[in-house]
Amino acid sequence: MVFEASDDKISFMKQYFSVIFLVANILVFVWQMMDPTGQIHIEYAFVPAEFFAGEKLWTIFTSMFMHGDIMHIIMNMWFFIVITDNCEHAMGHIFYVITYIVSGLAGSLLHAYSTIMIPIWGPMLSNIPSLGASGAIFGLMAVYMILYPRNKFLLPTQLGSMRTVSAGYFILTYFIAELTYAFFAFELSGTAHFAHVGGFVAGAVLAGMFKAVRGSSYKKKEK
Repeated sequence: MVFEASDDKISFMKQYFSVIFLVANILVFVWQMMDPTGQIHIEYAFVPAEFFAGEKLWTIFTSMFMHGDIMHIIMNMWFFIVITDNCEHAMGHIFYVITYIVSGLAGSLLHAYSTIMIPIWGPMLSNIPSLGASGAIFGLMAVYMILYPRNKFLLPTQLGSMRTVSAGYFILTYFIAELTYAFFAFELSGTAHFAHVGGFVAGAVLAGMFKAVRGSSYKKKEK
């Protein structure tokens, strides 16, 4: 897990849509766990083959708020909490929501098209349901990297100590790893790495547009 190295004094609770997204993901997960069939309502997950057949198109949205197990949601929501307050505070509520949703959708779309573009194992994934907020969160990671590259993160080491790294370095390294896994991890790992890549690219484009228009004025906003 990663931690922010210092308190940037941006109140998480004042970032209203961040709170809404957090609560929504938790409530949907609880609802999944209450499925009497034990199938965690998998029918609401995104299946590329169904998407290309024009079936259950709404799952490209519903899947963004679902998770496969307790560790899946804990890891996603932990990183979400670390970065999301800065993103919403900087971009403003409306553009933040647009960025979150567009990144999540872009992630699912790239995952879907990867099942066509990647030979051999791509088609094998086309009928496997995918779910999770990772695409949207990777979009926010890109936003954080572009707007707050000099912020510091703390990473636990194998020796039990904490290592300090810049947010820009950590997030870019993480993205490169995901990009590598997406193209070269030919085994069925159970992770839709192209969804992470798609979300990140969408978030980077939107953050770049935002910064081109606003410059550094977001750094002067009252915290």
